[in-house]
Amino acid sequence: MRKPLELWRNLRVGDKIRLVEIPPEFLKEGYYIHRDTMRVYKKLVARRRSLCISKIDETGLPWIHCRFRRKDRRWEYHYLAVNHGGLVQVEPRDRSSA
Repeated sequence: MRKPLELWRNLRVGDKIRLVEIPPEFLKEGYYIHRDTMRVYKKLVARRRSLCISKIDETGLPWIHCRFRRKDRRWEYHYLAVNHGGLVQVEPRDRSSA
């Protein structure tokens, strides 16, 4: 079984993941994460929805994109590399029983 911290290394475009907690790395003493990025992670954890890997960049990092509706009804877009812990891979649903 893969270590949760290394799951991201095996992700491919189209794979589904879910953020289940704030990445433990972010909470370590001396680790800097921009407050807006932390806000997005908190929203994604609370939302509890699966996210699709949208691209793998030239260095091998998997990326997701998401959006949130602002109070003024406009969309707010975010793109995040997911090379950390706090995520699980979501298994595809079995469509044959539908």
